[in-house]
Amino acid sequence: MIKKIDKLWLGAIIGFIIPLIVLLVLYLEGNIADSYFYFIKKLFTDRLLSAFLRIGLIGNLAIFLLFFNTGFDKLPRGILLSTILYGLLIVYMYIW
Repeated sequence: MIKKIDKLWLGAIIGFIIPLIVLLVLYLEGNIADSYFYFIKKLFTDRLLSAFLRIGLIGNLAIFLLFFNTGFDKLPRGILLSTILYGLLIVYMYIW
């Protein structure tokens, strides 16, 4: 069973989705009247998106450690790959 879901591409997809889910939870907890996409756009224009994505990467860390400690090999690598790509995006947004 583990070998069926232990795929690098699946880990990358999970790693890309987790920060967006964390942003969605923060959006829902904030009781914001605007739409989710307007919320993301406003964060980007106010230069706050990189800070919120850094919070979202904590979720990636938790999922990475969960899968790494349960014996998966390729899935955590995919999560790490997407985390690195998010990190490069955050650095770009911080500098720009």
